[in-house]
Amino acid sequence: MFPQQLILIRERLSVSLLAVTLVFTVGCGKADWQADTYPAMGTLTINGETPVGALVELHPKGEATDVRNSLPWGLVEEDGTFTLSTYEMGDGAPPGEYAVTIKWSPDVNSPTLADRLNGAFREPGQSQWTVTIAEEDNEIPAIEITDAKVSSSEQAGKRRKRVPGPDLAR
Repeated sequence: MFPQQLILIRERLSVSLLAVTLVFTVGCGKADWQADTYPAMGTLTINGETPVGALVELHPKGEATDVRNSLPWGLVEEDGTFTLSTYEMGDGAPPGEYAVTIKWSPDVNSPTLADRLNGAFREPGQSQWTVTIAEEDNEIPAIEITDAKVSSSEQAGKRRKRVPGPDLAR
């Protein structure tokens, strides 16, 4: 090959690599269907204790947050705080008014339908808490549940609803 042909091939290869890089860079941004989110955090206590691993979930009171009806959520940390996430860890929540639900799994490391709170705070339509997420950093007012009936981890795990079908545990 002649030097001019090598230069031409190298230039075309460089342009192609640049185009591919731009496509992947643009593709890594926010998806078209995602709503803008704003940082939001709060605290939760149950009967004066920290419910480590409890799930705090926000349900829109009006229109869905996006076409996929994504729900902002956070897990309670050892210090009682939770940080909301919708699309990525800690990204916050879209602006709007929400009903708050709470579920406390017996074991945060094993997803289950069991709830140490016996489902008392799981229904958005019966929620006693409403929060508004604004287009700014948001501090959710402290949620303090008193006189809650809390099952031990073992009790909550045993009370799971049996799913119809064969008993495969035998």
